[in-house]
Amino acid sequence: MCGLAGLLRLDGSPADERDLAAVRTMCEVTAYRGPDDQGVETIGAACLGSRRLAIIDLSPAGHMPMADPTRRWWIAYNGEIYNFQETRDELERRGVGFRSHSDTEVLLQAWIAWGPACLDRFAGMFAFAVYDSATGELTLARDRYGVKPLYWMDAGGRLLFASEIKALLTQRPTASLDHQRLGEWWLYRNVDALAPETLIEGVRQLMPGQLLRARDGRISVEPWYDAVDRVDEAEHRRLGALTAEQIVVEVERQLDESVRLRLVADVPVGTLLSGGLDSSLVTALAARHSQQLTAFHVSVVGHEDMDERRFAETLTAHHRIPFIPLDLTAAGFRANLAHVTWLEDLPLTHANSVAYHLIAKVARAHGTIVVLSGEGADELFGGYAWNYRRRMRLRRLEPWLRRLPASVHDTAALLVYAHAGLPVTARRFRELLPPAIGVLDRFARADAEARCAEAYGFVRDPVVRDVSGAMLADLGDFLAPLLRRLDRTTMGASIECREPFLDHRLVHTAINLPLEWKVGRRADKWVLKQIARRHLPDGLIWRKKMGFPLPLADYIAPLATPDFFANGFCEDALRLGRRGTARLLEGWRRWTFGAFGLITLELWGRMFLMGEPVDSVSERIAAVEPAAVPARSQAVLRAAA
Repeated sequence: MCGLAGLLRLDGSPADERDLAAVRTMCEVTAYRGPDDQGVETIGAACLGSRRLAIIDLSPAGHMPMADPTRRWWIAYNGEIYNFQETRDELERRGVGFRSHSDTEVLLQAWIAWGPACLDRFAGMFAFAVYDSATGELTLARDRYGVKPLYWMDAGGRLLFASEIKALLTQRPTASLDHQRLGEWWLYRNVDALAPETLIEGVRQLMPGQLLRARDGRISVEPWYDAVDRVDEAEHRRLGALTAEQIVVEVERQLDESVRLRLVADVPVGTLLSGGLDSSLVTALAARHSQQLTAFHVSVVGHEDMDERRFAETLTAHHRIPFIPLDLTAAGFRANLAHVTWLEDLPLTHANSVAYHLIAKVARAHGTIVVLSGEGADELFGGYAWNYRRRMRLRRLEPWLRRLPASVHDTAALLVYAHAGLPVTARRFRELLPPAIGVLDRFARADAEARCAEAYGFVRDPVVRDVSGAMLADLGDFLAPLLRRLDRTTMGASIECREPFLDHRLVHTAINLPLEWKVGRRADKWVLKQIARRHLPDGLIWRKKMGFPLPLADYIAPLATPDFFANGFCEDALRLGRRGTARLLEGWRRWTFGAFGLITLELWGRMFLMGEPVDSVSERIAAVEPAAVPARSQAVLRAAA
């Protein structure tokens, strides 16, 4: 719900017309986040701006920036507080009056009543700015898991903040690349977690669960929530003493309540239904509480082995839910690639970001304003077998691997490096590679994972501690770019996406659930599959996980050529040169995801650092489109563009 922007003059002097114009410009850049209303207000040293996507209380009473009746307190807000009604009831018992039915006013009044402590009461996703005109203090806050974004920078004695990086860049004459963070992006395709720096020097993100306070020229950042602190030995022991049936009942109750709360809206609500377990379960539970639900699905045309449409159709037929699919084609994918890269503010981490944006546009065209997704289930309940189950097996094998002679290790390493085309003849290459990687990411991921494993210190089995810690770390690391993808691609279509699995109460249960109920002997995501048996046909539960794949090699083939990179960001700004990009692209089909990353880095660099317009970059892609495109693909292309 909405996009926000604003600034604070750090010297305390009154904001002026120049500041007003700056905030208005920042809001306009992300107007798609809120097409229903807009507002910009100067209040003392601050200027707050909002673009509103009306979801709760569609009347003008929900206008932002919003002030309390005394006009001392002001708020600009992006997100939803799903349990706002119970907080409103409590405030009304304390004598607080309300002029609207919006959750925005509840949040503002709760802040006035309890300060930052009010955040612990909320089940929701949010990023907001509150300004106290009496003290001149500005506070920025972000939700527990970073569902909603918030960026800031200190520029010329002004603290500027906005929902997206591109809005802040309107207030900078030039943007510079942060090379340290680029190194991390190359390694992990993720600069959304663990550190506030972004790929743009000077632009920072407020991290999940953090508050920023600015007053009297000082800026401080402090945590208000950390999932690691919610790992609790007593709760782990309590859950471990329950029977399998009791575990299933408790988790199902919490998930069902989370889904029910996320259906609260004054606009139509639907679901993003891939056909996989998580989105199918969310859709089935939502159908219990809503008779107006619509399911939206992306069908991968021409690739039956990757197309989950039949599974999605089975579910919607079973529950009698309207089903609206989108046929995704290679041409439609490429036609929207530059625009979606621009929306995400970073080189795309996941190719299916394009599909998410296109299906969000379909939902919006059908009048649906809110959609639910299954994001977060894999990290919480053990859905990544390639990570958690494999990790468990390797840890069990470690005592045996240590017995192997060093020469065997060296031979295996040489074979791996040679197969990857790495310079195995370089002196001390194999010895230097691990510390080089550590320096590039400042050991941040290793430290974070170790801290998460230490939270499970009460667990006797070291392998279980390690895997549990890895899952907890992924909640803050691996999940971060997935949440960015959901926010940018849906809000880019003026759609709000909600994630029932990320209700903090359900999260706290999941992170304290003994590992055997998640990645134990029974199955991956065992507890969710037991819940699903009550709501889904068996054929949808026990099939192999697909993970929303795309025929990426076919989609990017016209772009994976040195000519596409000519005189561009990688060649010139990164100084790879023509030979460098050509060598990187040699045999690219063996590392398709790496090639895709290189392509989206090129697109992002052209738009964000070289100043090339989005339309111009899209035209560059269209210029390499295969000459003979079937008529049906052309029609899909025109509809998606």
